Amino acid sequence: MAQNAAPGAPQSKSIPADATVRLAQSREPDTALGRLLLPVDNSAFECGKTDGWDAACLKSHYKGQPAQWPRPVIDAGKNWKEMAPVPAVQPAANAREKAKLQLGTALFFDAGLSRKGGVSCASCHQAGNSFSDGRAQAVGEDKLMGRRRAQTLFAAPFASHLFWDGRAPSLEEQAKGSITNTFEMNNTLAAAVDHVNAQPQYRQLGRQVWGHSKLSADEMVTAISTFVRTIRPPVTVADAVIAGDAAALSDQQRLGLHLFRTKARCMNCHSGALLTDNEFHDLGLSNYGRRNQDLGRFEATRNKADLGKFRTPSLRGVSHAGPWMHNGLFADLPGLLRLYNAGMGVVGGDPQKDAYVPTKSEHIKPLNLNAAEIDALVEWLKLL
Repeated sequence: MAQNAAPGAPQSKSIPADATVRLAQSREPDTALGRLLLPVDNSAFECGKTDGWDAACLKSHYKGQPAQWPRPVIDAGKNWKEMAPVPAVQPAANAREKAKLQLGTALFFDAGLSRKGGVSCASCHQAGNSFSDGRAQAVGEDKLMGRRRAQTLFAAPFASHLFWDGRAPSLEEQAKGSITNTFEMNNTLAAAVDHVNAQPQYRQLGRQVWGHSKLSADEMVTAISTFVRTIRPPVTVADAVIAGDAAALSDQQRLGLHLFRTKARCMNCHSGALLTDNEFHDLGLSNYGRRNQDLGRFEATRNKADLGKFRTPSLRGVSHAGPWMHNGLFADLPGLLRLYNAGMGVVGGDPQKDAYVPTKSEHIKPLNLNAAEIDALVEWLKLL
């Protein structure tokens, strides 16, 4: 459901084409970046050659729908789903459901739910930033900054655990958590409900939905969640490709799609309609034992198996969702892919001596992409 971004909201910068090739060309040949210009042997992959890729082969293989494309590279035992259309929003079944959606939409944009009336749900979840806010860390009431960036909401209607650490088991609990979090809306549920019940238009909608004009906290967050469940990513070229029109792709974009599915190993965690497994993974970015340490899901569960793990975000709209990662560490998408190419972050410490050292996900491995391949992958991501 398209909504306008808040006025003055920071917007994602455009991502230049061939950024990694140009960067590598500016470096000495015998440096890590300079060596990214060298051809790589891709003969182990379908349509791969000893010095690159066969563009004609890729064009012939990417016809029809995803089930007809080359099978993605998936680690043994990993659950995944094929790329698919995003499920459509089901129209409101009756006048009661329409009124509930109308109420929830209004509440999502109502800064009166915060203690001082300064921030709304939409302050951190703006349509123009893929329902994030374009900041490295979310900023709430009184300009207090949290530890993590605002996640996009495209996968939220389909997730069983919300927030980066999965601490909320439903959209309703997520809404409660955001209203009461000191670094977000900094309010109490009772005060937020008092604000809602003081608005005649909300009381009228409440009467249409529940038969009474005075809402409870649960009814308030139910309405907000009703709106969030209608949020969908914009329709893009990627949707046409998934529907069977791969002819819309340039050779570079088609290579990016193929890399996404094969050599770059992206679909181990980013699969299905929303391009997320909705699971939790450690990418080596917890800063364990250092300043700004964030142990992710472990902080919610205190289960050592969750150390350093964060929820996989949807890649729908990813090029408009920066800065990236749970802490907004990367303002540059090509730069982030270069780190993935190197095998992501390094976790310090000796797990034999320290039982709390996080274990990086087995799905994260060096990729051996060269500069042209990284740029092709970026071009595919820009279509999502």
